[in-house]
Amino acid sequence: MNELHDEALIGMLSHLENIEISDTERAGDNRSRVSVRYELVFDIDFANAIRIVADPGAASEAERMRFRDYLGILGTVELTGLTSLYGEFEKDQRFDVARVVDFVKIKGKWIAQP
Repeated sequence: MNELHDEALIGMLSHLENIEISDTERAGDNRSRVSVRYELVFDIDFANAIRIVADPGAASEAERMRFRDYLGILGTVELTGLTSLYGEFEKDQRFDVARVVDFVKIKGKWIAQP
């Protein structure tokens, strides 16, 4: 779960805590569907995140490097999409999340699918 989370913009803004698996079902050969619950905890607030991605010139060098794949319009659009789920989130704000994640077994390792 952490790997899937960390690969997206939301993974740069938050971390996961208290991950629990509630159900697992086979979805075919080398596929499983897993129901998970976790707490999503924001490490940065929306105002700072939008400042960094929308105006990289105002961000520090470290912030530009950290968010380099999301600077400009791409990050602004993705960040705006996150507000439809979490509003204008605050640092340390927590959300309880329940979702279903599909996993595929590739070369002996289970990989979460986005």
